[in-house]
Amino acid sequence: EFLNNQGMENKETSPSFLVNSIQKLIRSSPLADTKSADAWLFRDDIGAPNGIKGYEEQVNSVGMHHGHSHWPSEITWNTYNSATLRRGFKVWQRACQGCHGANHQKYDLLVGKGFDTRELASKMVYLPKIHPGHQKYKGDYFQEWDFRQRVIHDRMWAPYMTMHQAKNANLGVWPPDLSKALNNNPGLINYSYNLLTGYHYNPPFGLDVPEGRHFNPYYDHMIIAMPPQLHDGMIEYDDGTPSSAPQMAHDVSEYLKFVCTSKNPDAKVMLSMILFISFTFYPISYFFTKYHYVNCYSHRFEVYAVKNGGYKKFRERAFKTHKLPGNWMGAYS
Repeated sequence: EFLNNQGMENKETSPSFLVNSIQKLIRSSPLADTKSADAWLFRDDIGAPNGIKGYEEQVNSVGMHHGHSHWPSEITWNTYNSATLRRGFKVWQRACQGCHGANHQKYDLLVGKGFDTRELASKMVYLPKIHPGHQKYKGDYFQEWDFRQRVIHDRMWAPYMTMHQAKNANLGVWPPDLSKALNNNPGLINYSYNLLTGYHYNPPFGLDVPEGRHFNPYYDHMIIAMPPQLHDGMIEYDDGTPSSAPQMAHDVSEYLKFVCTSKNPDAKVMLSMILFISFTFYPISYFFTKYHYVNCYSHRFEVYAVKNGGYKKFRERAFKTHKLPGNWMGAYS
């Protein structure tokens, strides 16, 4: 069609001419100079043993590590990456806090790790307003003018004041609290990552997905009410990282793991110091103590039978050191 539109129907139409013409067309197109986007994270769900091969594996190991994700915070002596936590907090603000909360932690958990105090305080304007009903009255004594902006020493309250309010807003299901979500689910830090990026599978034959629900093989019974939350480019990262859906899922997973176990790296260091000191000084103190305490052990029990020749015969038999009797090593001298 391109050649006909250009009036080239009478020219040579050999395969090489067609290929050259198409290459020239591609070079002259406005897309010729565009570069492919840099992706910092890659997903490989194909192949065994970590890939999803069939629905049997999905059912048996739901939420476990399928993608080849790399979590620096999971390496023994590593800690959480501050840049990742900053990005994860932004995804948490824009994509998660509209429904979920993390009531067991406060926002100032991030102070000194990903933000300083003033910068974190400036981020609070992007979060839903809060009300005393969240904290104490559970929805009673509601006054519209009691709503206020969140501050960094607030708990990460969900936007709903009661379970009923949450269910009414979400098709009858209650968005769970995420304070300990990545500790209490199979797969740990991989659970949220796989869940957020697992919406592209088709349900198996015979599994009916109700209206308002979605199929996700990483969820408990594979039918989830939460729609896909992450879409490429939906937010703009401050540090210029490409905000692909896997990247955002990675960042918010690390953030939620930090919310669950922020003290783990410090605990590992403290435990290693305790073990080092114990294993170093316990043997030293043992030998120093034994050097003096050995004097308490200088007693000796002697038991012998008189009727068989008295102590001399007993001594020869009981303390025998050689098969041939004799004054070996001057034992009797």
